[in-house]
Amino acid sequence: MSNVRLDPEIPRSAVILFCASLGIFLFSLFFAPFYYAGDQIAYTNAYNSAFGQNLVDGLLVYASSVSTIEPIHYLIVWTASKLGLEKNFVMAIANSILAYLIIRVLLQWRVSVYVALAVIFTNFYVLVLYFTAERLKFGFIFLMLSLLYSRQRKLSVAFAITAVIAHSQQILIYASTLFSSVMASVSSSLKTGTFCLKKLLLLTTTIILVALPVFYFMGEHITDKFQYYNADAQENSFFRLWKISIFFLLTLQYSTARLKIISTFSILLLAAALIGPDRVNMIAYCFFMFYALQYKGGVNAGVALTSFYFGLKSIYFILDILETGQGFS
Repeated sequence: MSNVRLDPEIPRSAVILFCASLGIFLFSLFFAPFYYAGDQIAYTNAYNSAFGQNLVDGLLVYASSVSTIEPIHYLIVWTASKLGLEKNFVMAIANSILAYLIIRVLLQWRVSVYVALAVIFTNFYVLVLYFTAERLKFGFIFLMLSLLYSRQRKLSVAFAITAVIAHSQQILIYASTLFSSVMASVSSSLKTGTFCLKKLLLLTTTIILVALPVFYFMGEHITDKFQYYNADAQENSFFRLWKISIFFLLTLQYSTARLKIISTFSILLLAAALIGPDRVNMIAYCFFMFYALQYKGGVNAGVALTSFYFGLKSIYFILDILETGQGFS
């Protein structure tokens, strides 16, 4: 009788990833019908209108529904509608993919699995990506992919460019990161007394290679968005920058790379002053979590306090959805 070799035990992380992704899929599928107002009116119209259209005609209908064109979102909407898939089902799949990638990235950073699960199930900004910011959701999916494959430079850059194409708000993330890298390089050169022209040229070339295709294809779209948010920002006072300032001060507690953090948040503060803080707060929080989650596996006071605050906001967000059909009543 031949020996039968048993399959190795399934890794615990694989079970957690599967269960968490499935949980978010079911959670999204259950709550999506309750979110029918606000931004979802335009998204639903765009999805339904794209059905039966060819690629070009569908784009015109899509643009009239959502006012701006995000290529990645449109291609997903057009393809899914052509296949006859129901919108809430498609977005539930997208949410489960986003949750899966977030956990993968956090586990790669050696974050506690309990903290990772708390992020995908209870964090206010993540819930906003699930139900409200439909186009931005895909930007974050590709952002997570670029982080997950950060050791494979070409693949990571490709995902980063796709993230920006998916949603122009991602430009702030990469602009802040590149600026902080340039400042760190200049600082290192000044300290050592050696000017590394090769490194500076590499950073400059990277910036140009990323910026040129993005602005070639999306320059007008980015300009329109800037003008829209800049007009809205005129009504905002500098006092409204308090959240970003708190994230900045908290981030300084979890990293010794002070110059990089100061450089990063200087771009964010400038952006918030120009276009208003609402769109920038999430990015500032992402940078804070990037540093804080890698300190003691995310089990620390900064993560706990902010998670408690955003957990409470999540409760009100869900209650608003159930009561008014949208998360921001």
